[in-house]
Amino acid sequence: MNQIFVIAWREITRLRKRFGGGASPVAVLLLMGAVGLSALALRDTVSLGSGLYRVGVSGDVPAIQDSRFAVVKVNVDDGQSLLEEKSIDVWVDGAQIISRVDDKSQFAVRALKQYMEKAELIRVGNSFAEEDAFPLRVGINYLNPNQLPAGNLQDGETVPVAKPEEVIIPSLTPPPAPFTQVLVALIYILPITFISIFFTSSFMDEKVNRRLTILLSAPITPFQIILGKMLPYAIFSLVTTALIAALTKADIPLALAIFAPTTLFIFAIYLTVPLFYRTFKDTTFIAMLVTTLTTAYLVFPAMFTNVNDLAYISPLALAVKMYRNEPFGWREYLFPSLPMSAIFGFAMFAGTKLLNEEFLMGYKPITRKAADAIYLMMAHAHPYLSVPLWSLLVIPIVYLTQIVFLAFATNLPVRLILGFTLVASALIEEVVKSVGIVVLAEHGVVKSTRNIIGLSFLSALGFLVGEKLLLLLSITMVSQARVSGALFGAGLLLFIPLVAHFVFTTIITLLKIKLKLPYTLALGVGTIVHFVYNVYVMRGGF
Repeated sequence: MNQIFVIAWREITRLRKRFGGGASPVAVLLLMGAVGLSALALRDTVSLGSGLYRVGVSGDVPAIQDSRFAVVKVNVDDGQSLLEEKSIDVWVDGAQIISRVDDKSQFAVRALKQYMEKAELIRVGNSFAEEDAFPLRVGINYLNPNQLPAGNLQDGETVPVAKPEEVIIPSLTPPPAPFTQVLVALIYILPITFISIFFTSSFMDEKVNRRLTILLSAPITPFQIILGKMLPYAIFSLVTTALIAALTKADIPLALAIFAPTTLFIFAIYLTVPLFYRTFKDTTFIAMLVTTLTTAYLVFPAMFTNVNDLAYISPLALAVKMYRNEPFGWREYLFPSLPMSAIFGFAMFAGTKLLNEEFLMGYKPITRKAADAIYLMMAHAHPYLSVPLWSLLVIPIVYLTQIVFLAFATNLPVRLILGFTLVASALIEEVVKSVGIVVLAEHGVVKSTRNIIGLSFLSALGFLVGEKLLLLLSITMVSQARVSGALFGAGLLLFIPLVAHFVFTTIITLLKIKLKLPYTLALGVGTIVHFVYNVYVMRGGF
């Protein structure tokens, strides 16, 4: 443990030297925090589309009090000419609304009608007594939790009936869009991503300057090196999370519980980048691509909080509920958090196996380097143990990818999108099940047909076990989606999915190893067969 702290302190010293002559990372993070908090403070005062439409009014017209409309008084004789000159977008002459045929004028008319309908409903609601049937009102009474229910009252006691503390008119109450809460939750993600980029940059700097090679020659393990270098940045991220929670008046322990797995997930991604790439140019490009994809993955599903349960694939959905003071259970928490934590664990395991000079400094195509990485992660002397373990350990990555595909397929129920989802999911599954066997065969570990068939069965078994373990967590989340049965094999009979996985993997491995077909071609054949099976399952075949 002492070695980890020594490396962590060394990393802090290096970081201080890098920013000794300029702005420190703390100052940059504080600036980002100030910008985020300013957006939080101004979210209710800034009106989008202020003065978007110009409305000319003549005669007796109700007041238009909406920031989208810039209202100007016009003479009756000038109204038509101003409209044709596009000085105004719509002309209201008493009870008559006059517009042009172009898009902006028509949009203005629609927006104005919506505003007038809402204003009229408010007027009606204020004009009639609460006892009237229109508009519908819902009274909310907040009961004292210590108050006895009617069944436990003694003789002569009555339950005091208070006037409703809150009255809601459903027709005037818009659905609670989570945009504001998602924006606030995004403030947490920005500094975490920013800090993880510093971690990647530091790792890459030591790799390029070969100081990492010197560190590897010391009497310390690769795990201690990775954890020691990551520790200061991880602590900095958690402290930043707690600070943002305090400034936004959120529950600090709950915020840490929500965003700690997200922090681990982001660091896992940024750990793998410098392991595979050798130049800062490549690393910068991949880091920006990863940042964009990660942000989209976290933000987009959270916009559907309380609309679709698949929104919980993003931990930001939990943050939305936290800021709304809405409860959520362990299942909703573990749904995004457990796969993210598992991916971090897999990344740390991969890092300890790949942290050697030959792999780090070698120039090879990315596909060849990925194959070498898989070979280094597998126990070569025990293929009957390493192959099923490989299929089991990569399940969180496959699962998270398929859940994202499933979210898109659920919200865009188009046959083309659905077909793409099934094909992509089948392709990902077949890659992870077959690639370990193919790599071992390339290095001469697997040769006979008997070994190929046996390892294909063990790979299918390991994949199915991991798939079912995660399915126990998410079955209520995905069971209502049409494509979930095909992707996750949610049927009660485990024998059929096991045989299917075994057959698909065997087809690919035999085509590649024995018939010497290109891996992409063999993979394509197995994917097509898997796709046909998924379509059959989705239509109720089993």
